Amino acid sequence: MKTLLDNEYHRLDLEDGIIIATWKNSFIDLDIAKKMVESRLEVLQGKQYPFLIKMKSFRECTKEAREFYASAQISKDYIAGAIHIESILESFIANFFIAVNKPKTNFKIFNSEAKAKKWLAQYVKKD
Repeated sequence: MKTLLDNEYHRLDLEDGIIIATWKNSFIDLDIAKKMVESRLEVLQGKQYPFLIKMKSFRECTKEAREFYASAQISKDYIAGAIHIESILESFIANFFIAVNKPKTNFKIFNSEAKAKKWLAQYVKKD
């Protein structure tokens, strides 16, 4: 695993062609969401990857931030997304995001990191 970015908002690691994004904030508003995406886009430099999002201590996301994350402009560097959940609250938030905000990229929710990686492996670009 290679760490590509580690800042106050999230850590991005590259493992077997999959970006693993570990969120560090328990609360995300539009400003934080924009900073997270800006740093991600800067690091990835236009390359597309499947993403595994690990919510960790995440507890709340504003409506504006959810809409921003679901927009077509944001999902252009995602081939597919898996959200790894570890609690009932994270499950509720992830399911709400997918059902209500309808992200433009294929997203699935997993309670097993290994199963999420296995599903994402089908989207890894072979160079």
